[in-house]
Amino acid sequence: MASPPLESLRTALAAMPAGSLVPRDWLLEQLSGVSPLASESPALVDLTIGDLARLFGKRPSTVRAWVERSDFPGAYKLHGKEWRVPASAVEAFQNRQRRLKPSARLSAWRAVMRPNTPARPENGHEAATKRPSRGNAGA
Repeated sequence: MASPPLESLRTALAAMPAGSLVPRDWLLEQLSGVSPLASESPALVDLTIGDLARLFGKRPSTVRAWVERSDFPGAYKLHGKEWRVPASAVEAFQNRQRRLKPSARLSAWRAVMRPNTPARPENGHEAATKRPSRGNAGA
């Protein structure tokens, strides 16, 4: 039979939705045998830009841009200086990202870019263009 900390970890992981991103630090805390009350308190605290950068493996500047363009509903500035993001906003962001289909976005991009690109001949070489003659040399 598994130890009580491992059982509580298994229960917590089973309660998470499929495809959830689990923070490395939280998992290590759970495995170290920290009391269950201590592991619940970080969920009550809103996340900082640095926390989100570590969670998603991105640079803080990238995460800050996401927050500033309102990708995390409910994000706010603490004392008008530092961004804070509620855990529910992180979950909503992850759910939106899962619903986006990369192939659909790429196809849409290709459809927009296609009219602007010149057609190539079948042989793959660019067609030769004629320059207009200058002055009366061609007359």
